[in-house]
This record gives sequence, C-alpha cells and structure tokens, in this order.
Amino acid sequence: MARQDTGQQASYRGKLAFFIAYWLMAAALLLAQEIKTMERIIRDFMQRGVVTCGVGATAAEVARIMLDNDVSALVVIDERLDACGIISKTDLIEFYGKDLSLIAAEDIMSPKILTVSPDILVHEAVQLMLEHRVHQLVIVTQAGAHRRPVAIFTTGDAVALMAGETGPRSEAQIRCSTCLRKLISIGSDEKVGDKGQ
Repeated sequence: MARQDTGQQASYRGKLAFFIAYWLMAAALLLAQEIKTMERIIRDFMQRGVVTCGVGATAAEVARIMLDNDVSALVVIDERLDACGIISKTDLIEFYGKDLSLIAAEDIMSPKILTVSPDILVHEAVQLMLEHRVHQLVIVTQAGAHRRPVAIFTTGDAVALMAGETGPRSEAQIRCSTCLRKLISIGSDEKVGDKGQ
C-alpha cells in the first residue's frame, strides 16, 4: 500500500533538497578556493621580514630576541647578511642551566636551513615542510653567491590559509631585527661596512 505525501512530508523534502544543494555549493566553493590557493605562489602569503641574529650573538641575546619578537625560531646570518643557520626554541633550551654568555649562536644553530625562492608554489612549500618535518621555510633571494633571508613561511601560515585567511598570520614575525632593517637591500651587493648610507 503506497503512502501519499502529506504537506508536511513535501515541506520536509523541499527543505532537505535545499540543505543538500546549499552544502554541495559550499563544498564546491571551498574546493575551488583550495585549488586557487594551491596554484598561488608563496610570495603572496609569506611573512615579510625575518627575525635574525648574527653568528656571534650569545645564547642570552638569542633568548632575548626570541622573547622580544615572540618567535619560536630565528635565522642566523653571517657577516655578509646571508642565511647560514636557524635556531629554534628547542635548540636553545638544550643549553638551559649553562652560562649563556659563553655560548655563541653558531654553536646552537642548525646549519641545515631549508630555504626556498619566493616564487615556489604554496602547495610545494607545504610539501617540503612535511617531507623535512620543519615548521618554517626561510624565503631567500639569490644574488650571486648570496642567499639573503627576506621572509618566512610557517606552518601557522599554512593553517591560516586552510582556514580561509589570505595573509601572514603573525604580526610578531613581521618585525625585522635592527640589522636587517638597516642593511638588507634586495639585489644589492653593497659591502657590509657601507651599511647602506
């Protein structure tokens, strides 16, 4: 015996059809946004400016720079302002309880710094972080033998993109250290002694 649709059942089916159509459209829009983001280059999402320290900075100075700038890692630069290493909070706390004034950044840093070009695709950058199990990529410009840090892309940035945000996540990581603000000029091969003045 076939049941006849009542007005209430017809209303329910109409609402269900609308609900399903709405969610399918929302899913399609999210997928389109994800594909669009995957095709974008890291330059559009990276945090411009990098918190740095010199190779000769003491562990106490490194700790202060991290604390003052609210970052979990900083890039170590050499006398030519090239990226030569990275120090994470985990690297730093291995020296807890020791005389930090006697320990130099070059003794703490990991010289295996993962650097990429600003023109890498976002999904390639995320894949690199996953493959190498790192939380940040240092974006560098290459000018001859120089690889100057100009920005950073973090797992936090990747998560922000997944949530639909379109720019760098952390204002704290946009702040540059004094030496980079004064000395870095992208593409210039000025001597460090000139200090751009």
